[in-house]
Amino acid sequence: MVTVKELAKIAGVSPAAVSIVLNEKKGVSEETRNHVLEILKQYNYTNVKKSRAASRNICFLKYKKHGMLVEQNEGFIATILDAIEAECRLKGYNLSMIVSDHDFEETIRTMDMNACDGLIVLGTELEEEHYQYLDTIKKPLVVVDNAIHHHPCTSIAINNDETVRCALQHLAAQGHTGIAYFHSNVNIANFEERNFAFRRYCVELGLNFSADNQFDVPPTLLGAYDSMKQYMSSLGNPVEKKTLPTCAFADNDSIAIGAIKALREFGYHVPDDISVIGFDDIHFSAISSPPLTTMRIPKALIGTLAVRQICDMIEHAPYNDVKIQVGGELILRSSTSGSWR
Repeated sequence: MVTVKELAKIAGVSPAAVSIVLNEKKGVSEETRNHVLEILKQYNYTNVKKSRAASRNICFLKYKKHGMLVEQNEGFIATILDAIEAECRLKGYNLSMIVSDHDFEETIRTMDMNACDGLIVLGTELEEEHYQYLDTIKKPLVVVDNAIHHHPCTSIAINNDETVRCALQHLAAQGHTGIAYFHSNVNIANFEERNFAFRRYCVELGLNFSADNQFDVPPTLLGAYDSMKQYMSSLGNPVEKKTLPTCAFADNDSIAIGAIKALREFGYHVPDDISVIGFDDIHFSAISSPPLTTMRIPKALIGTLAVRQICDMIEHAPYNDVKIQVGGELILRSSTSGSWR
């Protein structure tokens, strides 16, 4: 393809004049503009830079294996996506979304990768078996809400280790010595990391944990409520309050809120009989009864960082395997300030 300098020589004008015409700016006469446009047409010259800028597209791939965490986590994913949309607009990129139900491999195989400059993948429900298909994506790629450990892939995820430690440290500082675990029965990377951190830091912080005090429940408000009611019923009626430790950690806020509702129906007072701390700070946490102490995750920041990272990959030298982790902030509310001591 001819260069701007060569086109200027053919047209008998300066390279600056050709650039003015290409970028549709003022600075040349109409006669000169028409003359240069005719030369551009003759030589089939395309303004590649302008063409790319006019069609800059980022695709957001929303993968759902079962949908419990993607669709029912009360605004967690929606907040990330809202931030992605806002940052794309700020950066001058169009955003499109593809939803993949269950078959991640088929979605990746049939996607038109030429339609986007980069891809952001929601990795909440991705499992290790899916990681190999990420390697087939030959566009700049960022995964959000899953660190994709032990695999070369750029990701923006939660620092579950430090955030769980902060939660348990708060309970230990209140004088608790025994703890229950409201654990998700749906296995995803985030919950695996929280489970590992929970067990590690219970030992480090002197919180006595027994397997008898682990309650495996669905990670949704209604699912956790129903399952916790079944657990409590199995312990006998009426349930003696000495059955449970004086505090509990939940894998997410939906579990915590559902479990608290069930506990209250069996005569437990939160936090007087048992303090409960959650994880995420979803919208309902501030208005639950009682308001839930939790670890706030900067959801919007995850989305914003994902767009900034992928724009950098699109616009500069490509790179891979950059792992960014965001920590949580302790939000103190009424569910952990009891008078049990």
